[in-house]
This record gives sequence, structure tokens and C-alpha cells, in this order.
Amino acid sequence: MTILSKTGRIVMVREPISGRFGMPRLLAALASNSLKVKWDGMSEISVITFNRKKTIAKLIHIDQFGCDVTQRVLNKGKFKIMLESNLIPKDLSRSELERLLMDGTVEGEFQNALAEKILKSS
Repeated sequence: MTILSKTGRIVMVREPISGRFGMPRLLAALASNSLKVKWDGMSEISVITFNRKKTIAKLIHIDQFGCDVTQRVLNKGKFKIMLESNLIPKDLSRSELERLLMDGTVEGEFQNALAEKILKSS
């Protein structure tokens, strides 16, 4: 079983979000459109956010059954994502999200040989 949905929109927020935000504050930010995601409040969506240090990623997934927040911390290194205020969120494919969560990158060279091997074999 995987936490990643096979359907729905996947959005990466490229503005740093406090690592202390829990589900209520993340949902409030999403519903008020302060994350600039433009979500209608009903459709399935997965939103990934990062803390300022790029050491923690949080994945908020909302579907017809409810919502959940998953936190991902890399064993070593940082997420290689450009974070800056007022950057437009980026839509991701499911394969890009899998790479981001396993390797910490979306494009370019892999920073983790094991993640590269797993992702290329699937």
C-alpha cells in the first residue's frame, strides 16, 4: 500500500512553511488560498510543503474519505528545491513526487544511489 494517490492533483508549494504547522493550520492555509494553490475545496488534492531549512517535507492529502498529513525527513542531505516567498506552486506528476520523497530532488542527478536504483527499476 502506498500513501500516494493514483488520481488527483499534486502541487508542490515553493514557499517555506513553518515545520510546526499541524493539520489544522495547513488545512486553513490551503482553504484560504494563502498557499496560492487555487483548490476548490472539494476535489482530491495532494500538497507538499517544506520548512525553511529544506529538511522536512509535509504531504497533505485530501480526498472523499478525509485528509491526512505525512511528514518526510531525509536520512541525509536536504531537499533540493528552490524556496522563496511569492513563488508560484508547481504541479507535479506522481513519478516526480515519488522521486522527491525518496531522493529529495525532482530533476537532475540523483543524490541517493538507492533511490535511483529503486525508481529506475519500477
